[in-house]
Amino acid sequence: MTATVATALIFSSSAAHAGGPTNTPGAAEPAPPSKIPAAVRDSVADGRTGTFWVRLAKRADLGTVAGKQTRAGRATEVIRVRKEVADSSQKRVIAALRAARADYTSFWISNTVRVSGDGALLERLAALPEVAKIEADVPVSLPKPAVAPRAQATVAGVEWNVDKIGADQVWEEFSDRGQGIVVAGIDTGVQWDHPALLGQYRGTTGGTADHNYAWFNPVGGCPTAAPCDTDGHGTHTMGTMAGDDGGTNKIGVAPGVRWIAAKGCEGTNCSTAALLAAGQWMLAPTDLNGHNPRPDLAPDVVNNSWGSMGYSEWYADVLSSWVQAGIFPAFSIGNDGPDCGTAGYPGGLIQAYSSAAFDVNDVIAPFSSRGDGASYLKPDIAAPGVNVRSSVPGGYASYSGTSMASPHTAATVALIWAAVPGLRGNVDATREILDSSAVPKPDTSCASAGTANEVWGHGKLDAYAAVTRARSGVIAPGTELPLVMGYNRSLPGTDGHWGFSSVDRDPATYWEVPAFVNSVSINYAFGGGRRTTDKVVVQLPAGEPARTLTMSVQAAYAGTVDNVTVSPAQTYSFNPATGNKVTITFPPVHGCCLSLTFPSGPWTPTIKIAEVQAFSAAGKNAALGRPVQGSAQPGYGTANTVDANTSTYWESTNNAFPQSLTVDLGATCRIYQVEMTLPPSWGARTQTLSIEGSTDGVTYRPIVGSRAYAFTPASGNAVSTSFNMAAVRYVRLVFTANTAWPAGQLSELRVLAS
Repeated sequence: MTATVATALIFSSSAAHAGGPTNTPGAAEPAPPSKIPAAVRDSVADGRTGTFWVRLAKRADLGTVAGKQTRAGRATEVIRVRKEVADSSQKRVIAALRAARADYTSFWISNTVRVSGDGALLERLAALPEVAKIEADVPVSLPKPAVAPRAQATVAGVEWNVDKIGADQVWEEFSDRGQGIVVAGIDTGVQWDHPALLGQYRGTTGGTADHNYAWFNPVGGCPTAAPCDTDGHGTHTMGTMAGDDGGTNKIGVAPGVRWIAAKGCEGTNCSTAALLAAGQWMLAPTDLNGHNPRPDLAPDVVNNSWGSMGYSEWYADVLSSWVQAGIFPAFSIGNDGPDCGTAGYPGGLIQAYSSAAFDVNDVIAPFSSRGDGASYLKPDIAAPGVNVRSSVPGGYASYSGTSMASPHTAATVALIWAAVPGLRGNVDATREILDSSAVPKPDTSCASAGTANEVWGHGKLDAYAAVTRARSGVIAPGTELPLVMGYNRSLPGTDGHWGFSSVDRDPATYWEVPAFVNSVSINYAFGGGRRTTDKVVVQLPAGEPARTLTMSVQAAYAGTVDNVTVSPAQTYSFNPATGNKVTITFPPVHGCCLSLTFPSGPWTPTIKIAEVQAFSAAGKNAALGRPVQGSAQPGYGTANTVDANTSTYWESTNNAFPQSLTVDLGATCRIYQVEMTLPPSWGARTQTLSIEGSTDGVTYRPIVGSRAYAFTPASGNAVSTSFNMAAVRYVRLVFTANTAWPAGQLSELRVLAS
């Protein structure tokens, strides 16, 4: 273990160096062979010392994170929970390593320990019951981009790729360049003083450089403590996110952001230890000595233009930690196309948001990796990735690769969160916005049909459409909610008839449950984001004879850990004369996922499910008819905002901002969205307001910071803002501006609760 890794992990859960007593623990029984892969055994054969990973079985329960109301609070809670789990479960492993005087590094973010040791130590560690498995230490390859000639730049130095996704329209129409958002990159490093990046670097203030909390280097290779780039890859990806030299080099999608970086890659390879350390650092950046972690300085978005083929969950704990802390995980999908089933990992994991690559002519890049439809849709989206001009150390160059595509997506998230601060940290809702605003590109070459597929994902990234969609916010009840496969790694199926066929929008394909299965459950996720639903439609293939099936429906807010039954098991009749469809309704539920459970097999004939659809619900309006307080003009009282009548409205005292409107929900409940409307016939206007919550009506805390909401007749004069669940009884809106009238105005206020 190198000194740089030890320094970087000073704030980790265990000491990262050899030491301890010289005596060794007593001999343990040999571990079951399944715990130790053959490659690891080979690495320590004949008395050799090898490097391997010890993965502990105990998992962190992050259920307490959602109750924290700030991003820093959520990151702090993630760190606390993960450190507690690592500290308690790694004790005997650490003791054995110290006794053997072995080099090791402990990681709390994934409850793993990287070990250098011999075969005897390997056997002792694997025999411990708290050890789940041993894993090989395999570096991750950095996809090498192809250097290409420069494509034609558009007007005033805006590169084709920036123009292609409409980022410059966002700048001009919304005055949104990502201001207030922090992006990060885990890559080969960054030339921090590059003319296109210096002004956006968080490590510079007023011309003075301070790299604390802005730069992390667990691998070395830089001549000083300042950021460097030993390859050029990281400077290029950062330029696509944030680059602008103030002149003719408008290379970045969100040039108003601030950026920080971690050097997770030594060169063309990235060690798993460095990548884990970088992922850990992103939750709580430290000073240059690895001390004094600051969760409040965590980035909003992390771009990861790296990965390798072959399914692996080794980075899954990092991704779930980021998402729980409100950090968006952007990944490239890989450069191993055009074959199907070539998705790289971690980008291929369901928690990651991965990008494919297309060119200036809207043609998918041949090298862009494809998914296989085995469980859930990958890639998620496609972005420009061919002949992309950006910064490199000492100048500019055009590269091709999905490494170039992912920074477009990461920076678009920055634009969305700058435009709608209420979405900041809400990864699930942001994924849905990206998905639903993408330009569909149907493709049937890799096992899927319809608009979402394993080549393009949900389609071409459209930054302008995404920001516009985020600003409007409202999804009409009854709208079909795109479903993708959830966590179904062991879902049974028959050859050619796997689970993904039930959500491919092609009724001619189907999922078939094998005849020997006695019970089965299939899990779906809402297209990458939490949604409110009250109806599921299940369809059998058109040629199936009439039959009955018993099934129940479960829903979850966070995932499989909090599944609840929303429709108990009932027997439903399918009839070809009515389309072989049944509709299952239940009270509105808000969450990430739905499951169908079939409890009473085996079945004759076998179960065949052609399509499963879910539809949006209005949600439970906890504010309807509740008491409301606030100043009001005569005849335009506060009760008009909760009477379900958009033709009546409330108007506050005129010329007296700020003005507030407070609704008492009657009891503390978990709210996740606020919807506001004005009379549909009114002209456009923008109102600036913040949203606060309280459990006692005395002490209020921010839920959504002050922002401008654009009410337009084209959108029905309706706006909404979603946020992570907040447990409150009182909801207060504080109005500070209105472009059409000197007062706060609303016809309806809906507060959605779960």
